[in-house]
Amino acid sequence: MADIPPIFPASDAQAREGLRRVLHQAADAVVDYLCDVEERPIFPLDAQAPAGELIPDDGQELGPALTEVTAWAADNAVHVHHPGYFGHMDSGVAVAGIVGDLLASTLNQNLLAFELAPGATLLEQKLVRSFARLAGLPESAGGIFTTGGTTANLTALLQARDGFMRNASRDGLAGQDRACILCSADAHYSIAKAAAVIGLGSDQVLKVPVAGPERRLDAAQLPHVYRDAVTAGLQPIALVATAGTTSCGAIDPLTACADFCAESGLWLHVDGAHGGALLLHPQESHRLNGIQRADSVSLDPHKWLFLPKSTGILLLRNGEDWVTAQYQAPYLDRFTSHGEALPVSQGRRALDGSRRFDALKLWLVLRHLGRNGIARLLDERLALIRWFHQELAAHPVFAPCHTPDLNVQAFAPRDPAWTSAIAAAHRAVEAEGQLWSSYTRIQGDPVHRVVSINPSGTREHLSRLLASLEIAHRSLVSTVAPEERHC
Repeated sequence: MADIPPIFPASDAQAREGLRRVLHQAADAVVDYLCDVEERPIFPLDAQAPAGELIPDDGQELGPALTEVTAWAADNAVHVHHPGYFGHMDSGVAVAGIVGDLLASTLNQNLLAFELAPGATLLEQKLVRSFARLAGLPESAGGIFTTGGTTANLTALLQARDGFMRNASRDGLAGQDRACILCSADAHYSIAKAAAVIGLGSDQVLKVPVAGPERRLDAAQLPHVYRDAVTAGLQPIALVATAGTTSCGAIDPLTACADFCAESGLWLHVDGAHGGALLLHPQESHRLNGIQRADSVSLDPHKWLFLPKSTGILLLRNGEDWVTAQYQAPYLDRFTSHGEALPVSQGRRALDGSRRFDALKLWLVLRHLGRNGIARLLDERLALIRWFHQELAAHPVFAPCHTPDLNVQAFAPRDPAWTSAIAAAHRAVEAEGQLWSSYTRIQGDPVHRVVSINPSGTREHLSRLLASLEIAHRSLVSTVAPEERHC
C-alpha cells in the first residue's frame, strides 16, 4: 500500500515531506483542540467506543486515519484543560510537557538498562538527585522515575518490608506475615494496594485518626495505634505520612511523624504525590519541613507540575545500592567504562521492565518555567482555593468541611437535608457541560470537592459552580431553613 508518509521515517525527500505533513497535521489538531476546548462539554455524557472494526485487514493512509482518530478521542475525553474543570488532580498540561512527550516518544529510549539508554539514564539520575536535594535528603539518596504515585508508593513500601524482613524479596515472607503499616485515615488507597501486593495484606494497613481543621494525621494518636497493633500480635514496620491527601489536600505533621519513627524504629515514607510540588516553591517549601528525615518520598509531576501522564518519582534516602529484586541479566552488562552496567542501570531499581524517557519532558518543563515560574503557578492555585474557602465560610447555603492546606477544598450544604442530593446535584451541573467538580466522602458523609489545579480556572468559574450547585440542590430537595453545618 502506498502510504504518504511512509510507515517508518526515511531519508529521501518524498518521505521527509510526507512525515513533515502528517506531523504538522497532528500539531494543528493539538492547537485546535487546546484553543477551542472551552467550546466542548467537559464530560462526555454518552461516551462511545469507536465504531466499526478496530483491526482492519487493510490499512488506510495515515492522514485520514489521524483525522478520524483525533475526532473520536476528543469527543470522548474528559477535558481537563477546560477552565471550568475543578474535578480531580488531573491538570491541564504545560506546552513544554507536550513537546517533551513527543520528543521522548520519538527517541523511544528504554530505561531498563544503561546500555539501552545511556544519556537518558544519566539525565534521570541527575534529575533524581536534584529533587533529593530539594527534599533535603543526603548525597547518598537515589531514586527512579515511575509511572506515578501508586507505583512509587508500592516500591517504597517494598523497600520498607525488605528492611524489616531481610531477603524477603528472594526468600519470601518466611513467617513474618504479621507486619503492618500505619497511615492516616485519609491516606491514598494505593497504600492498601501496596500492602496487598507486597504480601502483607490490605487489612494490615492500620489507620491513624485525623484531627484539626485541616484534617491532618493526629500524631498524638500514633503511640496508641502502635500499642494496639502490638497487643493484637502485629508488628508495625512503616508509617506513611501524606503531603496532600486526596480528599482534602492535608499535609500531615511530617516532623512529628519523623520523631515517632525515630523513636519506634519505623520506616518513614512520605507520600508527596500532590503536595510534593511545594519542594520547588522557595517560600512555601517550609510547609514540608520534616520531609528531609524520610526514608522514602513519592512525587507526581503529572499532577501539580503540569506534566503529561504518566510521570512519577520515587526518592530513597539510601539509594546507592537498593534493588527491587536480585536477578541476573548478562545481556545488559557490557559497559565496563561505567563499572558493571546493571548497578548503573535504573531498571534494577524499578518494578517495570521497559521504561519511558519521562525525565526528558520534566526537564523541558523545568527549563521553560524555572522555579520562579512554577512558584507563580502554584501561588495562583493556592490563592484561588483560599479565596474559595473564605467565600464558603460566608456562604448562606454551603460550608467548608476543612481548612485547606493546599489547593483542595471539600464543602457541603449547611442544611443536612440536602446532603442526600449531592451526587444528583453534581450530575445536574455536569450535564450542563461547562463546570465540573467532584464529590467524595468525609467521615462517611458525601461532600462536594474542588481541586484548583487547572491553570485557566478563575474566581468567576468557582462562583458560577457554587451558583449552579445551589440551583441543582434547590430543584432536588425541598428547602428548609439552613442550619450551621460542619463536616
